[in-house]
Amino acid sequence: MFAERSKQSQEFLIRLWRNRAVNVGTRVLILAAIVWWVARRLDLAEAANLVRSPQPWALLGMIGCGVLFGIIGGIKVWTLLRALAQVSLQRTVVYFFVASSIGAFTPAALGDFSLAAFLKRENVPVHDGLAIVLVDRLVSVSLYVLVFTPLTLTFLIRSATLMWVPVLYLAVVGIALGLNARARVRGWIRENIVERFVPRTLGFLSTTSRLVRLYPWAMAGNVGVGLVRGVVGGMVVWMALLAVGTSAELLPAIAATNTLAVINVLPISFGGFGVYEGGGVLLFEAFGMEAVHVLAALLLQRIYVLASSTLILVIATIVLVWQRRQARVAREVRAI
Repeated sequence: MFAERSKQSQEFLIRLWRNRAVNVGTRVLILAAIVWWVARRLDLAEAANLVRSPQPWALLGMIGCGVLFGIIGGIKVWTLLRALAQVSLQRTVVYFFVASSIGAFTPAALGDFSLAAFLKRENVPVHDGLAIVLVDRLVSVSLYVLVFTPLTLTFLIRSATLMWVPVLYLAVVGIALGLNARARVRGWIRENIVERFVPRTLGFLSTTSRLVRLYPWAMAGNVGVGLVRGVVGGMVVWMALLAVGTSAELLPAIAATNTLAVINVLPISFGGFGVYEGGGVLLFEAFGMEAVHVLAALLLQRIYVLASSTLILVIATIVLVWQRRQARVAREVRAI
């Protein structure tokens, strides 16, 4: 009886969370609570003044690093995509920029799914595109949580005692790769777990298994590019801090920024807005930085993200409308 009630309660919570109104309302409440907390704790007028008068050279550096961050993100996806499909690097980067722009205004998952939809335009099957996108995201989150977060804690407590975490992570990855290489293990997992409990994920999991098993260099390339992207992403915030007149050590700033990036993945706000800034204030304040300056730097970064995303989406919309119009004209000419 208890187990049945527990299952019913879980199903009710899942249906409640999937309800659009409840979902949006929850995110709005979380955003309002964070804005209220920040407004009570910090001098918003001072933060606004810092945002209005940034250092020009540092601002340009932040924008340059932001553009490079997006390009490297497209390259990171392409390292996996090229193993399964013939899609040019240029198109992949363009699709990534548009999908990231969508994700800037929505939960991160929507940006991921939109990228898979764009890849379908290049004749990439949906389950392949989704597998590539989700594996890419899993690698990114793994790097955030299991590499950069221990580094952040190491800088905070001035000890290397937590560096066993990435070592353990690498060991777990090695074991998983070894098990995935054995056909008997894959068959047992497919028959006894996937087909029984999550049959809808069979195509995605099969593609993921094949990608990891047959293209290890593609996975290694994705991890390597992900590390480079993490460094560049940290330099975006580092330059933003310089733009508002705050100097920070580069390596701790890189580690802390990537630890903070985990928040953007969580489906608890719109594009991480508010949660990212609030978490950043607490984290960078632990490094001894002025909270108002940190907030100003993160708001400056947010303004860049929203402005560039809006521009990209406007351009993408214009191009899409033009392409559809050209296709309609071509059909009319063929009909004649």
